[in-house]
Amino acid sequence: MGWVRRAGILFVVLVVALGLGGAAAGAKKKHKKKGTPWASQIKLAKTSSTQFSGAVSSKLRACRSSRVVVLFYTDPNNGQTSPLSVQRTDGDGHYAVTLSTAAYPGTYQAEVLQRKIRAMKAPQTCRDAKSPATTV
Repeated sequence: MGWVRRAGILFVVLVVALGLGGAAAGAKKKHKKKGTPWASQIKLAKTSSTQFSGAVSSKLRACRSSRVVVLFYTDPNNGQTSPLSVQRTDGDGHYAVTLSTAAYPGTYQAEVLQRKIRAMKAPQTCRDAKSPATTV
């Protein structure tokens, strides 16, 4: 009968040890950092009848390169807006859109999409931005 009592005590000690170990492991759990948000600005210019160009700027250099830029066209007759082109910026934040035909009369606007990156050894968020409207 002594061995049953010893086994019972050993079982209780084992359960308590595992319970405390699980609580200690849960206490050490790290929370993910959400990242620092960085503002972005975008410019759009019509350089010729078939070409638009511009640049994305930000205080964080990593927020300028490889950003997705969408060029939108708004029809003046019905007010409908549609995406016209999707481009990526180069290392300095510059982009160019070349159209196959001359630009139609209407309003053009560029938008850079939000992006999460890892820079300065931490997660960062590059915010989205819209350019002022350019009328053709």
